[in-house]
Amino acid sequence: MKNRSTILMILLMGALWGIAEATLGYVLHFLPHGMSGMFMFPIGMYFMVNAYRKSNKTGAVLWVAMIAASIKLIDMALPTRSPMSVINPATSILLEALVVFAFVHAYKGRKVVLSACLVGLSWIIVFTLTQAMVFKPEVGLYNLPLAQFVLFIAANAVVSAVLVGFYLKNEKALEWKVNSEKIPLAIPVLTLVLALSLEITNSLIF
Repeated sequence: MKNRSTILMILLMGALWGIAEATLGYVLHFLPHGMSGMFMFPIGMYFMVNAYRKSNKTGAVLWVAMIAASIKLIDMALPTRSPMSVINPATSILLEALVVFAFVHAYKGRKVVLSACLVGLSWIIVFTLTQAMVFKPEVGLYNLPLAQFVLFIAANAVVSAVLVGFYLKNEKALEWKVNSEKIPLAIPVLTLVLALSLEITNSLIF
């Protein structure tokens, strides 16, 4: 894939992930604290893996996540949002990218169930450790009582693993079908504008 089509595919996948975060992500935040990630991680993984498959560049995973995180970080400019309420989901996106980056290096198309379980467990553990050791928000997963914490980790790992496993089993059917070399510049640009608009609008509402 030529550099131009690679960049446009990365931009498009990042913007689509941003749209998912700015729409479904806000709806899922009505669930108990921290539960939205079990659904949003597999969605983010879908966009990252598709960018990797289309470009054959593992770095595409990280770039897609940086675009999605940047869309989330636009909320820092809004007076209605506290810094931690913005940093927390943006950090989650970047940590998810590190897990998927390791996955695309190691995954060989075999042991789907084991791979899905490892990925599903890894992202929530990495996120929780980062909360506890770096950001230490007042409302964090690491503050949960031990029994509730273990149950939460297990639920996140299982749900994420089921969704990731379904994707890996049906990767060919769910593959992004658009010819990457024929994406016009206007499509990723307009998608990015839409993602930013939705993020700002929903941040002001919710």
